[in-house]
Amino acid sequence: MSNQGEIKALISLLDDEDPEVYEHVSTKLVSYGLAVIPQLEQAWEQTDNLSLHAIFEELIHNIYLQNLQSELQEWIADELATLLDGALIIAKFQFPELDSSEVIEKLDKVRQKIWLELNDGLTPIENIQVFNQVFFQILGFGSTTVEHIQAQDFCINQVLESKKGNSISLGILYLILAQQLELPVYGVNLYRHFILSYQKNYVFDFDSNNAAETIFYINPLNKGVIFQRKDILEYLKSMNVVENPKFFNPATVKDIIKELLFYMQFYFSSKQEHKKAMEIKDLKALFDSDSLPE
Repeated sequence: MSNQGEIKALISLLDDEDPEVYEHVSTKLVSYGLAVIPQLEQAWEQTDNLSLHAIFEELIHNIYLQNLQSELQEWIADELATLLDGALIIAKFQFPELDSSEVIEKLDKVRQKIWLELNDGLTPIENIQVFNQVFFQILGFGSTTVEHIQAQDFCINQVLESKKGNSISLGILYLILAQQLELPVYGVNLYRHFILSYQKNYVFDFDSNNAAETIFYINPLNKGVIFQRKDILEYLKSMNVVENPKFFNPATVKDIIKELLFYMQFYFSSKQEHKKAMEIKDLKALFDSDSLPE
């Protein structure tokens, strides 16, 4: 029997009342991966059975999630993994059919507009002032209010589309653009906040105390306002949180994507969407074997 014929036969068994049959059939269908989705979608369209609709939708979701997990595992294992690629993979949790090329094209247009205003003679502060002027004021990027945060606000494609994001999604977009423009800007996983640092030099050894080489910090959630280490200390004191080196030091791209997943898990838990929260937790667990610092 050809794969197409076997898939069709398996789909016809999805409404079998025997749990063991259903378990075997659904597992087999998921094992086919993305290739089986068109037939599942066609089967969905050809029935009015709402229970079958739910089964088809669950299977399609599980296939997309399995594919996302595989992509993320490959990204984690890649020593040259980029923040952009990581952000695009995570965006597929909400947008499984995401066209990365469209996102990259939009990103390039934003980068080009900022690049036109920068020049080699600018000081670090002037670089960021120009960046902020174009990014926030001319192009209109800004923060989403806490009460209006939605799941898609964590996704880079949505931030580019809506020009709104939360601290980490807006910060990741800002960071990707800054590094594409060859500015020594890095992400910092501050307690309950994602900020950026402007370094004296490019960072290669993330195990070092690179905070000693930080010229200033940037708050992407507040239109790129510039601040200093003492402001972080005051913030931590106000939150009654003990100092931790990671609150001041540039983070690796893998640290940042893991932090993005942490924020997403917290969001779904707060919305009582426990199934999605557990799925995000499982994605975050993929980093454990990579020996990332907490």
